Amino acid sequence: MPSAEQKTPNELFQRSIVIVEDDSFMRSLLAEYLEKSGFLVSTASSAADARRQINAVDPDAVVIDIDLGPGQSGLDVAAALNTEANEVGIVFLTNYSDPRFAGEELTRVHPKAAYLNKHMIEDSSTLLLALNAVLVERDVEAYRYDKRADRPMARLSASQIQALRLLADGKTNQQIAEARQRSIEATESLITRTLAALGLDSNADINARVFAAREFMSQIAPPRKTD
Repeated sequence: MPSAEQKTPNELFQRSIVIVEDDSFMRSLLAEYLEKSGFLVSTASSAADARRQINAVDPDAVVIDIDLGPGQSGLDVAAALNTEANEVGIVFLTNYSDPRFAGEELTRVHPKAAYLNKHMIEDSSTLLLALNAVLVERDVEAYRYDKRADRPMARLSASQIQALRLLADGKTNQQIAEARQRSIEATESLITRTLAALGLDSNADINARVFAAREFMSQIAPPRKTD
């Protein structure tokens, strides 16, 4: 094993990453890829585990999913880092086309974070480029997939996404009105506009609502594995 004097600068200043991903297969793939790319890698499977690992490792950056199962989300972990350790780079790697599907705005959670949609990544090197961008705090906007015009459901407003989430939960118009604390008339108008934004005919109410729910679920479901 080489002594400190024999090590290269890259070996002396190897950057550390914590991967936070509840899917064990995805977590192991990411860990192997980033280790081969020269990072020191630690992993966590939940928000609570992430906090322990981050405190223990004091990483340079965190690659984190939003949906981490029961309990706090990746957005909660990142928000805490933004106030407690804002020098830590954040790369969200998630199925959500943008964080509004999780009920949040990225600028509030962590304005310097990169945001990658698992469905939209075409090359694994994109993750390395995004990591480098957040580490040097340069060109991060190039890795904000939540701002891309071609992302799924990009045309939906925050209110429409909220209505779509409630539709996917099987809520009636009255229940949606109560959840949003709005009138039934305003709620029905919002639902009509939401369905229209998805290219659906609100007159075919039942089928349109079912299709809208499926569209919403398709944005938060894991990508299908191919053989």
